[in-house]
Amino acid sequence: MGWIITKKDIPYISLGAKFLACGGGGDTKTVEYLFLSIMDDSDLIVVKTAVEIEHEWIVPVAMVGSTVLFNEDLPTGTEPAQTLRLYEAETKKNADAVISMEIGGINALIPLLIALDRNLPVIDGDAMGRAFPRLEMSTFFNSNISVFPLAANSNEETLIARNQQEFEEVFNSFIFNRKGFGHIACFGMTGSQAKSIMLPGTLKLTRNIGKALTTGSVDEKLASLQSIFSNSIYGELQVGFVGRIGTIERWFEDKLLVGSCQIAGQLSYSDGNAELYFQNEFLSIKVTGKGSSATPDLIILLNYETGMPVSVSDIREGLFVLVLTIPASSIFYTKELFKLVGPKAFGIPDHFYPTGEGLGGLPDENWH
Repeated sequence: MGWIITKKDIPYISLGAKFLACGGGGDTKTVEYLFLSIMDDSDLIVVKTAVEIEHEWIVPVAMVGSTVLFNEDLPTGTEPAQTLRLYEAETKKNADAVISMEIGGINALIPLLIALDRNLPVIDGDAMGRAFPRLEMSTFFNSNISVFPLAANSNEETLIARNQQEFEEVFNSFIFNRKGFGHIACFGMTGSQAKSIMLPGTLKLTRNIGKALTTGSVDEKLASLQSIFSNSIYGELQVGFVGRIGTIERWFEDKLLVGSCQIAGQLSYSDGNAELYFQNEFLSIKVTGKGSSATPDLIILLNYETGMPVSVSDIREGLFVLVLTIPASSIFYTKELFKLVGPKAFGIPDHFYPTGEGLGGLPDENWH
């Protein structure tokens, strides 16, 4: 059944989206604060679930480009709606609802800005189930739904991509030669098409995660999170490692924040060490004598003292962290999508495996 988002839900969704971003996805607080400044206490956003949609025309909208520059150049909140209007003018078809392309990070909130501005419903689902750095790493892209036309909006300039050459221009020059970020609308689809390719329930999941992270001790938060994920499209949440961050190496490469860090084991992991690798998102972890975990698994760091998610830009030497691993939705382990989101897609060596094959977690009572 459908549900309603109120102003009180926005901080929960923001926090849950940061959790699912696996260290990337941009600073959700930026859009959260924007939301809280423009949303009235009486405003409501209607959320439709997969079982409720059939004939609606649904359009995904997302922010693309540098999340760092996005955070530095505060948006007004109107840019996503302007991009949708550009798409509607090109397709000569008005949207009946919007949906997130990427539930991890700020793109969980971008469709909500449109829903608020246009009084449109938002669909409870997305195309990644986490954050990934490229549009091609989505269920929408790997379906029979055409990405064309694609409407792009950056620095008050617009571009319509109607073919592959223009598509590449959007991402190789148009976005990055202006503000360094922009918004896109594409993959218009019917409700029946959407529910066959989207990852359902991920928007409500962000809200539930956010609520779980704001109450109780770290133990209680973990117990709540494990309960939430046990009733989801994801696999079992596990504690994969506990330790203090040591040496960090970070650099920019092809517009991505790339690097690795060493983690010295603590508590029941005091006899081991781990190496964590990232490209915008945490992508792989190798634990001495224990195994490894890698994308498309979700690798999530929590601050040991607060239980709050830690982003790639947050990590610092001496930080005490819990490393969680969660198998992604089963669709990402199919041959077609695994080629695009698995370790090889990021240049990660073959000896890194998804959770089910490599790194396992300890039961709740044993991680201390």
